[in-house]
Amino acid sequence: MKTFKIFFIMVTLLAVKLSAQDKIDIKETNLYNTKAIQFHSTIVNDDYQLLISLPDSYGESEKKYPVIFVLDGDVAFGMVTSIARYLQVGNSIPEIIVVGIGYGSMTKDEGNKRTRDYSPAQGGSAESFLNFLRSELFPFVDSVYRTVPDDRTISGYSLGATFALYTLFTYPDAFKRYILGSPHLAAGNFAIYNYEESAAVKFREINANVFISVGSEESEQKYFDPIDEMVTKIQSREYTGLKLETKVFDGGTHLICPPETITYGLVLVFSK
Repeated sequence: MKTFKIFFIMVTLLAVKLSAQDKIDIKETNLYNTKAIQFHSTIVNDDYQLLISLPDSYGESEKKYPVIFVLDGDVAFGMVTSIARYLQVGNSIPEIIVVGIGYGSMTKDEGNKRTRDYSPAQGGSAESFLNFLRSELFPFVDSVYRTVPDDRTISGYSLGATFALYTLFTYPDAFKRYILGSPHLAAGNFAIYNYEESAAVKFREINANVFISVGSEESEQKYFDPIDEMVTKIQSREYTGLKLETKVFDGGTHLICPPETITYGLVLVFSK
C-alpha cells in the first residue's frame, strides 16, 4: 500500500505538470538574433559556417555597428555573444555585430582545417585565410549588414590568437581591435617571431587596440614565457598609435581562461 501511495503521488504530480504545460505558449526562438550562413571561399576553396548575431536595436534603427569576428566560431561564438550581451547591458561596451567563423563542427577534419587556416608557419595557409577575410568575408558582411567598416575587432584564442598576431604584423589595419588569448607562439617552430621582426621594419605606426592575456598556470615553455617575450618585443618597438593592454589570470590554465579573456578583452579594447 505504501508503494501504491508513492506511485499515486507521482502520477498526480505528472498530471499537474502536463496540465501546466498545456497553458504555456512555447515558441521556437532564435538565440541572440543569430543566423547561420554557409559561405564558400574561392580563395581558400572551402566552405565556412558563419554565425551572425545582431544587436537587439538593429531592427529599430538605421545606425551602423562595429563588428567582432570570432575565430573558432564553432565553440567560441556563443560565449562571445553571451558575454558581449552582459557587457552591453552594463554599458561597458557598445552594441556590436558578432560574426563567428567556423567549420560546422569540431571533428578531427575541422581541427585540421583550423591548423591549415591559422598557422603562419611554412605549409600553413594563414595568408590565404587572411585574404579570404579581407577580400571575401568583409565585403559580404558590409554589404548585407549596417556596419562600421573601419571598426572591426578580431578575437582569437591559442592558435587563433597566433593568427591574429600574424594579421597585426602583416596587415595591421585589417582590424582596429585585437583580443588575443594565450597565443600559441611555439607553433611552427616560433614562425610568428619572423613576422614580428618584419613588422618592426615595415611599420612605425599601428593604429590598433591590442589585448593579450595568459594564465599563470599555463606551460612556461609553451605559452607563458613566449608570450612574455612577445609582449616585451611589441612594447620595445614603440609603435605610434598602438595601445597594448596585457593581463595574467591568476590560477588560470589554458582551457579555463577563454571566458576571462573575452570579458576583459572586450572591455579593454573598447575602452576610451
